[in-house]
Amino acid sequence: MAPTGILAGPIAGLRYKTPTHLGLTSERGEFEYEAGERMTFLIGENAIGYVTAAPRLHLAQVIPRVDGNLDKLKDSGLTNIARLIFTLGRTELRDEGTAIPPEVHDIIGSRRINFRHDADYSATGRIDKIRQFTEDPVVVRLLEDLAASDVFGDTRPRTLCTPANARNELRRNALGILRFRDVRIPLQNGSYVLADVFRPAAPGTYPAIVNCGPYGKAFNHHSIETSDDLEHHEIEEEDYFFGNAGDLQFENHETVSTAVWVPDGYAVVRVDMPGAGASPGELAPWGLAGAEAFRDAIEWAGTQPWSNGAVGTWGMSYLAISQHAAASLHPEHLKAMIAIGTDVDLYEEVAYNGGVLNEQFWPIWRAAGLTPPIVGEPDIVDFVQIMKDSPFRDSNPDEIFGPRARVFMSPDLSDVTVPLWAVASTTHLSNIHQLGGNAAYLNTPTPHKKLDLWEDWFQHAYSAEAVAQHKAFFDYWLKGIENGIMDTPPIRLEIRTGDGTSYLQEENEWPIARTEYQKWYFDARPSDWVGDGVRPDFLRLGAVAPGESTQARYSAEIQLTPWAPVGSPRVDPASADSDPHVTGVSFVSEPLAHDAVIAGFGKVHLWVESTSDDIDLFVSVRVIGDDDREVDFTGFTTFGFPFRIAPLTKGWLKVSHRALDKVRSTEVQPAHTHVKADYAPLRPGEIVPVEIALVPNVGKLLKGQRIRVDIQPHDGVAHGLNHEYNPSYHDGATNIIHTGPDTCGYIQLPVIG
Repeated sequence: MAPTGILAGPIAGLRYKTPTHLGLTSERGEFEYEAGERMTFLIGENAIGYVTAAPRLHLAQVIPRVDGNLDKLKDSGLTNIARLIFTLGRTELRDEGTAIPPEVHDIIGSRRINFRHDADYSATGRIDKIRQFTEDPVVVRLLEDLAASDVFGDTRPRTLCTPANARNELRRNALGILRFRDVRIPLQNGSYVLADVFRPAAPGTYPAIVNCGPYGKAFNHHSIETSDDLEHHEIEEEDYFFGNAGDLQFENHETVSTAVWVPDGYAVVRVDMPGAGASPGELAPWGLAGAEAFRDAIEWAGTQPWSNGAVGTWGMSYLAISQHAAASLHPEHLKAMIAIGTDVDLYEEVAYNGGVLNEQFWPIWRAAGLTPPIVGEPDIVDFVQIMKDSPFRDSNPDEIFGPRARVFMSPDLSDVTVPLWAVASTTHLSNIHQLGGNAAYLNTPTPHKKLDLWEDWFQHAYSAEAVAQHKAFFDYWLKGIENGIMDTPPIRLEIRTGDGTSYLQEENEWPIARTEYQKWYFDARPSDWVGDGVRPDFLRLGAVAPGESTQARYSAEIQLTPWAPVGSPRVDPASADSDPHVTGVSFVSEPLAHDAVIAGFGKVHLWVESTSDDIDLFVSVRVIGDDDREVDFTGFTTFGFPFRIAPLTKGWLKVSHRALDKVRSTEVQPAHTHVKADYAPLRPGEIVPVEIALVPNVGKLLKGQRIRVDIQPHDGVAHGLNHEYNPSYHDGATNIIHTGPDTCGYIQLPVIG
């Protein structure tokens, strides 16, 4: 029996010829050949190319000058051949491949088709070549004759497949990827959501990687409603793979790349959550409806004929956060999770940092083009207003911040045992994704978990190094491959050394058992250091508690400008009192006697008073080099923004929310209740102790460097995106920091050997 090969796509009904065999490729794209034979494929009597026969071929291999090289898909002959072949399929939707009716070859017959059209590139380049083929009289007449013959069951003239569409299909064929658009996934509530499914073309069963979110499942993100939308995304996809002319960061916003994962034996399922794209329902971001749809999509993927029953989730930001909510609903087929730049407690980690409204994230989210795309009439809950109307964790737990809330669902992870790889941010322009990765790791009670602390998590997730590690994790949990990935240390820390430099350090637990929690004490007496030319009035930060009582007073009032672009200060640059480099008070230490690696959980303890009934405390922990200049510990996120402050770590607290949660608080990391019953405005003359959690972080401080702690009334540019400024307790107010033996304040940092 002759060997059988397959033409990827599959492309069925294409003529082929070898020295010993001829016929049409089968519905599975099969052809017969003998070993070592050269073969050709034909449309009508037009030979389109030749290639040495093999068990698997794809169309880009039959043009010798391309020879299967995906970097040469823009070859004019290959492009035009592919455009015509894909147009000749019975349907214009190629989810099941391209099936050419046998009668097509008779209609084409002996008419000669010029696929090359060697246009003058000095004039209009490839656009001229595309137009020449589209307008070629032979091609135009052929499409008319095909329509008149009713060979497709439709007498309307067909439009040629576009070059971008054809080349993207060629690429998927070459990589062995089948794409199925707008697949309906049924929900337990009787509705459905739509998904794009990408599967390996080779027969077999495979694990699936599923995500479910609001951004849109089309290439890059957003949704497809019209033919113009489709072509827009086809061009984006082509540009991405040909040198990324559009500077796109992802195939699809914050999800795995199909071109990287599917050829290695994974299906990828991208789901538009209820209300997003063309999925019906109310769009309620971060809510229960989305979590339930995600759960149902996981269960659907785990029971398909092409599935091996194991499902993993991988995503960044929103598409990381949503994983925890889905996992809390216990889908049976969820076997492993990779959550990059994630959050769990959506009250404190996203909406209200330290009880202060994270105000600027939402307009930035919308301005960045991440507003959920909706096909048809929008039905979206006003989650921003609901958040603003809910200043406490228990404002309305059925609506917001509860484990089954309509929006901003903070899931209960107490019985989630799914293996987890969490990635926490060490620095980010916004105030999110820093606390959350640590919380996900610590609060998910699975014995099988890992944690990375990355600086550039946004880009690093797509690096070859990260992809290899994440594939190993999923290979182990979803394919059962014993590869040793779980024998490696569970904690990997990118220890920042300043100005974008760092090194990797692995640990066996988090927090690190050998940590020494060292204190530096606040002393409101003037410091001897005058190295910073911006502000002359530094106060002391010492290794010994001060022996006398002093106080530092600062204005709580600043002047604000309208909303500014990402990375710009909101404070009025014309107002010296609002300059974030001088607002509030700053304490600075003596030069360090030894190098010190900071890794883990820190806190600030203060005694405070105000002439108003509340205080917003914003703490920046900064590092001053031995050249008296600040060391940049925010790396790539602030390069090119000279007005930004670049802290090692930071923290926030609204003083009326100072009540500590006795269950969640530890000696190294305070946690606050943020419930209505514990709301405690300040009384006149009242001095109160407060504890502020610092974002868990990592960095190496060098001998001779100084620690600087800024305590400010507003973000300025020290903390990323801006928080709410409430003039009712800022304007005209004076805040006071008390230091001394009876009001001993300090910063506590985690130092490891």
